[in-house]
Amino acid sequence: MAWDGKCGFCHYWVIKWKLNTGDRVIYKPYQEVHQNFPDIDYKYFRQAIRFIDTDGKVYTGPGAVFQALHGYGKRWKWLMVLYRNIWLFRVITDRFYAFVSANRNWIYQVTIRLFGRNPAKPKSYWALYLGFLLLLIVGTITLV
Repeated sequence: MAWDGKCGFCHYWVIKWKLNTGDRVIYKPYQEVHQNFPDIDYKYFRQAIRFIDTDGKVYTGPGAVFQALHGYGKRWKWLMVLYRNIWLFRVITDRFYAFVSANRNWIYQVTIRLFGRNPAKPKSYWALYLGFLLLLIVGTITLV
C-alpha cells in the first residue's frame, strides 16, 4: 500500500488498517517506493492511495483500501464486495474519498477530535459531542 507519507490523516488511517491486516500488507509512503514501480507514473501516486496486490493488479482510492481489507484483513472484507457489485456504493465512496482527499488537513483535525490522537486506541469523544448536542437540542426545545 503506497500512501502519502506527508499526510497526517493518511498516517492515522494507515495505522488503523495495519491493525486489521497485520504484516500481510506492507504500508509504505509513496515517496519511498514510487521508484520501485516504474509502470506507475509518479503523478498517479500523488493523486490517491495505491494498493499493488501480489498479482500485480493496482487498486486506487477506496478500491485500494477495500481490496487490502478484503484480501488480507480480519474484518471489513465485505466492503470490496459492495464496491465491486453495487454501483451506488462505488460512486458514493469514490466521491467521499475525493472530498476527503481535497480536505485532508481539516478532516484530520475532526478525526482527532472525534477519536483521539492514537488510532490504535480510539476514544469515544464523538459520544460526548453527540450527548452535548442532544442536551442542547432538548434544552432549546424545552425553553420554546
